[in-house]
Amino acid sequence: EFDLKEGVVLNGVVVIAEDVNKNINLIDPFNIEKIGSGELRKAACCNLSESFETNASVDVNITDAVSGAKKIQMLGLDGVYTQLQWENIPLVRGLSTSYGLNFTPGTWIESIQITKGTGSVTNGYESMAGMINLELIKPLEGPRFYLNLYGNKFSRMEANFHGSQIFSKKWSTMSFLHLSHQQFESDVNNDGFRDMPVGFLGAFMHRWQFEGKKSEAKFGIKGTFADKQGGQLGTTASDASTPAWFAGQKTEHLEIFIKNGYFLKNRKQGSIGIIGQLKYHHMNNSFGLTTYDGIQRKGYFNVMYGDIIKDTRHNIKTGLSFIVDDYTQTYNDSTFLKTEIVPGAFFEYTYNQNDNFILVSGIRGDYHNLYGPLFAPRMHAKWNIKKLSAIRLSAGRGLRVPNPYADYLSNMASNRIWVVDPNVQPEDCISSGITYVQKFATWREVSSISVDYFYTHFFNALLADMDQSPNELHLYSTNGTMFSHAVQAEISFKPTKGLEFRGAFKFYDVRAEFGGTLQQKAFVPRYRALFNVGYTTRNKKWSFDATGNFVGKKRLPSLDSNPTEHQRPLESETYWLVNSQITYNFKRFSIYLGGENLLNVIQSNAIISADDPFGSYFDATQVWAPISGFNIYGGLHFEIDQKAEKQPENL
Repeated sequence: EFDLKEGVVLNGVVVIAEDVNKNINLIDPFNIEKIGSGELRKAACCNLSESFETNASVDVNITDAVSGAKKIQMLGLDGVYTQLQWENIPLVRGLSTSYGLNFTPGTWIESIQITKGTGSVTNGYESMAGMINLELIKPLEGPRFYLNLYGNKFSRMEANFHGSQIFSKKWSTMSFLHLSHQQFESDVNNDGFRDMPVGFLGAFMHRWQFEGKKSEAKFGIKGTFADKQGGQLGTTASDASTPAWFAGQKTEHLEIFIKNGYFLKNRKQGSIGIIGQLKYHHMNNSFGLTTYDGIQRKGYFNVMYGDIIKDTRHNIKTGLSFIVDDYTQTYNDSTFLKTEIVPGAFFEYTYNQNDNFILVSGIRGDYHNLYGPLFAPRMHAKWNIKKLSAIRLSAGRGLRVPNPYADYLSNMASNRIWVVDPNVQPEDCISSGITYVQKFATWREVSSISVDYFYTHFFNALLADMDQSPNELHLYSTNGTMFSHAVQAEISFKPTKGLEFRGAFKFYDVRAEFGGTLQQKAFVPRYRALFNVGYTTRNKKWSFDATGNFVGKKRLPSLDSNPTEHQRPLESETYWLVNSQITYNFKRFSIYLGGENLLNVIQSNAIISADDPFGSYFDATQVWAPISGFNIYGGLHFEIDQKAEKQPENL
């Protein structure tokens, strides 16, 4: 017997989920740290290199005292060992290694996924220290119109526009535009050189998206143009005849991309994905009397088939890849031509026991036309000890073919003589790690603790050796001892709604053999720490954020054979970087005001022999701290959302 009772038919129910700004998923077998758009807006986030100010996993460092470029470090290793992608399409690779982080505006980014150690074999063999993947804003999820304006005390002005248009349930499109310009010179440390270059940078992207029942497609075009001028105050490219030191950076970048996905009719869980990319990258740089010009033409193709075996506990991914990189590089009067052709194949098996235990085992083999076969086996495992805790293990091989001149371009900001080994070999390492994540409830909020340890051992590496002579830079392949021990502990504590405290501590032991002596790699601190506090009022009108980064002592290359006035200590000083931002939100727009390096930390005498830039002792690469002092900035975000679709009368 059933008792029927009178009910109410609802017109609809709207469920709203609040995106967590920073999160590590307890289900995914890979230890992926996701940074959401809310976390990115805690800082100015003008470009990708400035998107990690509140993140402990990625360190950002200034490369030199004239170009304004920044490089990342993961696990204490240089950024060249981190694979960077956007939506699984290569982003920074080859000639774009030195300045590529500056070419992706922060406002384009929907989220960032950070993976330490080696990643999946489906993405290639190059992730050694880790992998960073960007998810850009999608047409179906983006606003109809968005505007961001930014300006700071150094006369840097930026404007970002993007907007999407939805034509139907299947077709949508989105356009992006970024404009950045710095007009006036700045020389806070009074060395006669611009602390950061003046000039213009512009970037655009236009993308289309198709969503069908059995297939989907994304395709579009991206481009970047940059023209920056650094060096001594008042100099320009046309002043070549005058005795002044000039640094010029010109970049032209254009690429087209396509991603297709197909769901198989006879296989419910089966699908095929295809990724294609064609890219042209040209950079022309000058550092005093040193010139570098490089052109990279690239083609990338990846096809992958995914399916299950018998049931959903057993999953496979397999596919083929093909990469062509054609390089033309000119360093002063020498020209280097190189074409790399790399076909590859991969297979990955995943065993999933009710999401509680997941094992991923993969292998890929590639054949490099210059270096022969390259094999990269990798394994990842995740076990949920309890419902709110997870332990992960990973181990795998990473490989990378270096480009000595492009990878270490910032080192041209000195008068050191480059001594480059003509027989550079692929870099080869094994990276292994263990990670533990524990989440716990604090009232109605979720807090977390994470601890990880990664060990990276190199069988072959390219060393940039500044220790042999203050007047020379030696770049050579070595199979001598080189390794990295990296330990990180982090806690995120949310005592109440809207308030979050975050703290992290890191220890790096990164050593290599220089001149037969095993010692800490230069410019890598042994200790780092991060503290962040953020508060958003209950009505979400006000947001306050403050971050403190502690940077420990770094080993510096020996300059003992220089004259006394051009020598430097063998170790840097410790310092704190403190940043803060206040945001007020209206219905459709928000305004923000912030400060960077609020303690006004400035490295004294950052440029060696600044008064004689064409002398043999001039060196602007011995930078271990900020050189421009504190910065005050402000701006606004304005956004018009897509019109909400009319809901059916009855659900």
